[in-house]
Amino acid sequence: MKSVSDIRPAIILPLGNGAYHYNYNIVEVKVKDEEGKERTEYHYDTVKVWGEPEYKSLVRAVIREELDETEEFSIINGYYSGVLGVTTDEAEKEAAEAAYKAHLQNVANIKVQVKTDLAVAKY
Repeated sequence: MKSVSDIRPAIILPLGNGAYHYNYNIVEVKVKDEEGKERTEYHYDTVKVWGEPEYKSLVRAVIREELDETEEFSIINGYYSGVLGVTTDEAEKEAAEAAYKAHLQNVANIKVQVKTDLAVAKY
């Protein structure tokens, strides 16, 4: 979920009742209000997790925020259809390989970000 705040959000925000928000991709943005005065906003993404925030649950939540299991399986199946010769169209195979490689790179980036954020948030 995309979020905007006038206050810099905590990376890990306890919501009570065992729920937490993980706020990531936090970017400070200078904007002008209706009167032309400059102020600071924070644009960021948020996922909600239940239970103590930990690396695996946060990685999973961010990946699922970006694409659901069906979309992920479609990317994987498209790639392996080309690798195993089920798909013979070269353009389709190349597109499937590029999509799968991009997905794997995105997952790797998410893992690095979560690990870094947890260290900064001291979790």
